[in-house]
Amino acid sequence: MPTLSALRPVWSASLPILVGVLVWSGAVGAAQSVRGQQQEIPESIQEELDARNMSPAEARKRARQLGIDLSNPEQAARQARERGIPEARIQALLEAAREGEPTDSAGVAAQPLTQTQVAEEGAAPPDTTEPDPSSESEPSSEDGGGEGALDYFGYDTFENVPDAFKPSADGPVDDSYVVGPGDELRLVVWGAPEFQYDLTVDRQGRVYVPNHGQFTAASKQLSTLRADMKKWLSRKHSGLTEDPQTVFMDLSVTRIRPLRIFVLGEVARPGGYTVSAMSNAFNALYSVGGPLQRGSLRRVQVIREGEVAETVDLYDYLVDSGTPNPTGLQSGDYLRVPIRGKTVAITGAVERPAYYEMKGGETVRDLIEYAGGLQSEAYTADFEVSRLLPPDERDEETASVPRTDLNYDLDAVLAGDTTVELRDADRVRIKAVPERTDPAAASNVASASVNGAIFQPGRYALGDSIRTVRQLIRQANGLTGDAYREQATLIRFNEDLGEAVRSINVDSAMAGVPRANIPLVPGDSLHVSSVQNLEAERSVEISGQVRDPGTYRYRTNMTVQDLLLRGGGLADSTYLKTVLRSRADLYREAPDGRSERVIPFNLARALNGSGRADTPLRPGDEIRVYPLRAEVNPDKFVEISGAVKDTGRYEYQENLTVKDVILKANGFEEDVYLDMIEIARPREGADGMRTIEIPIGETLDDSEDVRYTADDTTRALEAAAEVPVQHRDRVLVRSDPEYSDRDFVSIQGEVRFPGDYALNEEGETLASVLERAGGVLDSGYPGGGQLVRDGEPFVTDIGNVVRGRNDLPLRAGDQITIPTTPNSVSVRGNVAQPGRIQYAKGRDVEYYLDRAGSTRDSTKAVYLTQATGATFKVDTGWFGRSPEVEDGAVIRVTRKSPPPEDQEGPDVGQIITDVTGILSSALTVVVLATRAFN
Repeated sequence: MPTLSALRPVWSASLPILVGVLVWSGAVGAAQSVRGQQQEIPESIQEELDARNMSPAEARKRARQLGIDLSNPEQAARQARERGIPEARIQALLEAAREGEPTDSAGVAAQPLTQTQVAEEGAAPPDTTEPDPSSESEPSSEDGGGEGALDYFGYDTFENVPDAFKPSADGPVDDSYVVGPGDELRLVVWGAPEFQYDLTVDRQGRVYVPNHGQFTAASKQLSTLRADMKKWLSRKHSGLTEDPQTVFMDLSVTRIRPLRIFVLGEVARPGGYTVSAMSNAFNALYSVGGPLQRGSLRRVQVIREGEVAETVDLYDYLVDSGTPNPTGLQSGDYLRVPIRGKTVAITGAVERPAYYEMKGGETVRDLIEYAGGLQSEAYTADFEVSRLLPPDERDEETASVPRTDLNYDLDAVLAGDTTVELRDADRVRIKAVPERTDPAAASNVASASVNGAIFQPGRYALGDSIRTVRQLIRQANGLTGDAYREQATLIRFNEDLGEAVRSINVDSAMAGVPRANIPLVPGDSLHVSSVQNLEAERSVEISGQVRDPGTYRYRTNMTVQDLLLRGGGLADSTYLKTVLRSRADLYREAPDGRSERVIPFNLARALNGSGRADTPLRPGDEIRVYPLRAEVNPDKFVEISGAVKDTGRYEYQENLTVKDVILKANGFEEDVYLDMIEIARPREGADGMRTIEIPIGETLDDSEDVRYTADDTTRALEAAAEVPVQHRDRVLVRSDPEYSDRDFVSIQGEVRFPGDYALNEEGETLASVLERAGGVLDSGYPGGGQLVRDGEPFVTDIGNVVRGRNDLPLRAGDQITIPTTPNSVSVRGNVAQPGRIQYAKGRDVEYYLDRAGSTRDSTKAVYLTQATGATFKVDTGWFGRSPEVEDGAVIRVTRKSPPPEDQEGPDVGQIITDVTGILSSALTVVVLATRAFN
């Protein structure tokens, strides 16, 4: 087996060919190569084969010297994994060889962006890892309500894309369309002068009108642009604005620019895509096959410039009768599909039984609307909710079957009198009216009735199936969950038609005990009471600075936030100016009934859904809200500094504690030292300050080594709540001198303060770190700046970042280098005089080739590598566009190799066959050689 040093020339010769194979396979698909076919060899592969004077067979032979199995792609990938190659890298290379790309629903090709294109957009290459089929769990048959497995609502919508739905890449567009770079316009002028021009909006947003000059067209609505251009042209053609008009003009859009967007999250093929400018979020999701079953249909996010610009609820399209206002996309937008949220099943007598995703605050009434409403045979007296108990509510008895069944009045829910909140994994069952007649109403058949806490109260015919109390209750579908089982009332007519009442223990009757499970006679009426009807009415109270103070009926699962909202006014920002938001009190009676406990809480946090917001209330609880004027003294203050998020001076309030001051400062910083807090307090009757040390760390396990954890800070705040502060106190929260768990990036080169910098927060941007480094020096060239991430160059234009565009979030370990301004362009390869040429602003490739003596006759291709690292092939033909060259760029001219003298020409079919054979080993050769020789 050769040594690694001996294999170095093997790698040097093989790498370009193997990389070319991967590029080719990603463009046309390896599966399209049919053994023995005579096809033209792709240019990139032919060029590298000629330049290295190597055949595919030789490349394959040298690859085997590295110990790679060339015949098994899966084994090649496995060998890469065994050598520590990241899975994401392996999958990305494998994806390059897969056949077929998705088609955009917008009428233009929806293609994943190339790495160069992604680099120009300043984003990471797309993650094209295939989803794991096992992650798409199928619903069990038990959820199907006896009719098979339930479907997840909405996902089948994306299986087929109707052609009529696709927006066209060509016009027409309405007058509100905003023109941008890449759009093609048609200008027509007739009258005294007559001319017609097709105009393309360039990257600077301008169009060039022959014989008239340049005009800025981008970022204007078509109607506005038409009026502005008419006014501009009237300077030369006054007939456009004369009365009567003698010259006429029309401006229309003939071709719409494509947009580059990124689709991320729970979709089958995340990554970068090119779509039509007329596309909206719904179109873009169609382009990638829609969200996966585990993805959300209710919270699709359109992220623009680092912020969520819009959250799209696809249920607006799928179930609402009105036409939603589609969310338009802009170039560079990110479309993110998060994990599906709270999911609830509904079965039974509804039009569309299925699983539905529910948003916060939506109830059973909303769920029924999503399910298409009730069927005509729906039983509206009650319905059932099967609820999964949270882990903390389960005990030994419920561990094996951690569900509970709840029953509610469906009529009350539909009328809005009862609100039933839903939890994740709830199963709602709407029952149907049983197919039975009422023989007592139709004839003289003997019957008995049952009512109260029964699933289906009513009158039932006595017979072979109904003879006793237990059989009657079972025929009525059993007892509801709130049935009072200790006693039920059986009313029976005696011989003189008077009513006789008999009490029955329901549990005994259901167990078949003879003294309770008595035989029924015609006319019997059984009433089962509910626990709620037997209990005294329970209430809670809210008082103080609210609009509607008073006593309210207590309801199960009622929380502090629920009662605050019932009090009124606290959702009004104007009204809140009169309310003390830092504190409110919950008064609760002690279990012995002899005393009352006061539980203070932060009112503002409770109103925002945090803090004590979800604390369950108990019957008899009272919340007191205080007016602002009772506590605030604008002439008094306290200060806080050190390891807190917002240091500064805050208004002093009566009964203020150290904890309150810390919370006003938005809590601790990550490097907080939780062993001790100091208070600097003015001396009474004398000048100067005295220092008070507060050892809050003693509550933290008495440990000498205090470290930052969520639990530690919670207990530290509890200790700080016991320490009052006074007017003019200054609270000092120290930073831990041993804390060093930070993420660093390195900035070198032409900046004022080169060195390592700790990232202040996750996702801190390149512009922010450059500013902390003192900015780029006058001698620096940010346009040629390089960013290295995970040992690989990350192609991005740092010059744009410095100019305030296309900022980039940094990661730990990133290395940024700002070089000096080169003031030159390098021309290499097959030219008359290779070398460096002085940079001239605005010049194109042809300009520098001319100064290098032009290309030689044997030239094969010309490549331009800009200072950012982005590389492009230049079309130097008659109709090719010669791109503008940036300072520090490299122009490389390759040459053709003469055919071998001892043979007539290459066997094209055999070369393609050999190249296809190389493909199976290309992945492992690339990644292994990278590890071996870097």
